[in-house]
Amino acid sequence: MPSKIPFPFSIRPNQTLLGLHPNDAGLAALTFIQCAIIFVVIPLLAMHVVGHWVMDVFHLMFAVVAAIAFTRRRAIQLALLGCLLVLVWGPPVLKLLNVTTQFDAVTTHESISFAALCFNSLVTWLVVRYVFGPGQVTGHRVLGAVLVYLNVAVMFSIAYNMLDSFSPGAIREASGALMNSAMSSRIAELSYFSLATITTTGYGDLVPVHPIARSLANLESVFGALFPATFVARLVALHLVHGNKEK
Repeated sequence: MPSKIPFPFSIRPNQTLLGLHPNDAGLAALTFIQCAIIFVVIPLLAMHVVGHWVMDVFHLMFAVVAAIAFTRRRAIQLALLGCLLVLVWGPPVLKLLNVTTQFDAVTTHESISFAALCFNSLVTWLVVRYVFGPGQVTGHRVLGAVLVYLNVAVMFSIAYNMLDSFSPGAIREASGALMNSAMSSRIAELSYFSLATITTTGYGDLVPVHPIARSLANLESVFGALFPATFVARLVALHLVHGNKEK
């Protein structure tokens, strides 16, 4: 009998969640794309105007792979990709066609950010259900745990961005100055802050000031300290055990 990972959200082998289920190749592709976004595309976004286009392309790539990996239902795939296309390219197209809307740029950005937060939350939840479900622990499950870790950092960076939009100065520089008001620079700085927080590095150059920002930072740092030391370590140990049994 294959070992089961004691996890409260585990599912039975071959069981699907609303017809959604990831696969190993999809997990590897999503992890690669997420790493590229965090460590290459976001810095490029802050440095060059072309970064916006590159960011959109990689986000759409992430959405396409997620849709293919998590569902075989064509209707769900088309609905998911269609919504993301509208959110990413809808505002520029409307502006190009001189179509006026009642939403300003900030509201549009926050709507896109909220949609991105929901999408990343769904992807993360489904990966968690797969990675910590019963069955043999393969290297792809360990890779999926890494994807969960990175996705959580991305979700916190989006949450920080939304909070700072509603309450400017929620996260400030150590000197007390506000962060760069340019959207691309703020995304890069908050992504950097989120990664520094989740890894408990804490360089101290950016400081959460707003009570909610402090609470989020505390929550992220606790997750960042416990997740690798407990769940990922457990996965690696089971992977080694299962690998030795196959020999």
